[in-house]
Formats: sequence, structure tokens, C-alpha cells
Amino acid sequence: MSFFELVIISAFCFFQSLFGIGLLLLGTPTFLLIGYNYFEVLNILLPYSIIISFLQIISYENKNLDFGKKILRLSVPFLILGLIAIKYIENSINFIFFISIVLIIFSIANLINLNKKKFKIKNMNIALAALGVIHGLTNLGGTLLSIIASNTNKNKKIIRHNIASGYLIFALFQIFFINIFYQKINFIYLKFIWIPIIIFFISQVIFKKIDNIVFYKLLNLFTLIYGFYIFINSVI
Repeated sequence: MSFFELVIISAFCFFQSLFGIGLLLLGTPTFLLIGYNYFEVLNILLPYSIIISFLQIISYENKNLDFGKKILRLSVPFLILGLIAIKYIENSINFIFFISIVLIIFSIANLINLNKKKFKIKNMNIALAALGVIHGLTNLGGTLLSIIASNTNKNKKIIRHNIASGYLIFALFQIFFINIFYQKINFIYLKFIWIPIIIFFISQVIFKKIDNIVFYKLLNLFTLIYGFYIFINSVI
């Protein structure tokens, strides 16, 4: 892994440590553009995502397993279906184009949500099933996950805890899937596992000094702009 790639991972680990999303949302299309295939991207990013999500969960004092249980029951089966599907269609679709559309749609949705024009999810079961499929196919379920989590509670700490719970469960099942059915983890990437650990603890100091909502809006604006950028690159 090049120094440039390590800088990218560090930046996205910082975003995710602060706000719950960023590493997979931005890292997936970035590493696809660099030249990795989808399962190689999962191999690189998922261990870092697991570490950050785990640290976010244990740092929150009031543990609640209800949301995680719903993810296991309603999202994970569809996540696995998405992973199975993408294994067979990865080389037959314009994957960058597909991901750019997902980024654009859900970054806009998240910006609307953050502007307090709340999406009231009428059927949480359907939303969680859709989340599983989208994350399995694209690794970009973070924006939808954040919208779903914001419908479960108004406390931002609980919302971030629920997002981390979802990401952790998804990442564990994704790692299991690709190791059993596709390719083994390349342990060379694990020698950099100290990066998300150090960045997480640095980010918690910064988190207390910044306006979370403002920066979260900036993250989604960047995601939207980045989505349009890779969309243009995929059709030219």
C-alpha cells in the first residue's frame, strides 16, 4: 500500500471516528478509482471500519442492543444476498457509475434529513431490508443507516452508537463472507491497524470542540460533490 493510500485511509478514518460514516462511504469509490476490485476494497477497508465501530460502541456508556438485534434479524440476510449477487455481476456493470448514483441520492437525502425536514420511516422493517441490500451491493449503506438511526432516537450519541452497531455487524459478516467464498484477508493491510486506533482517540478530543451538525453537513456536501465527480468520470 502506497503512502498516498495510507493518507486517504487516515483521512476517512478521521471522518468516521467523528461522525459515524466516511471510511466506507468515501473509501469504497476512491479505491475502486485507484484500480482495486470490489472485494479487494472490502479486504482493505473493513478491518479499519471494525476497529472504529468497536471503539465507538465501547466508548458510549449506555449500551442498548435493540438496534443491533434488528440489524441482525432484518438487514444481515439481505446483506448476504447483496454480496452473493455482486460476486456474479461485478464485471458486467459499470460499478463506478452505479456507486456514484447511490452517493448522489443518499447524500442529498441525508442533507435534507439534517436540515430537519425529517424522513419519517413508515416501515422500519422494509427500510432495514433495503439497507442490507444496498450495503451488500455497494458498501455505501452509511447514509441510509444514518437516516434510519436518526429515526430511532433524537440523542446524537445514541444515533452514532446505533450507526456504529450497524457498521460493526455488517463488517463482521462481510469479512466472514469474503474469506469463506471469495478471498482470504491480506494480512499485509493489518500492519496498519494502529492508524484507526490513534486517529479515533485524537478525533474524540477534536469532537468536543467543534459543531457536529455543521461538520456533518459539510461531509455530506463533500460526498455529493464527490458523487458527481465520479459520475462524470464514469460516463466520459
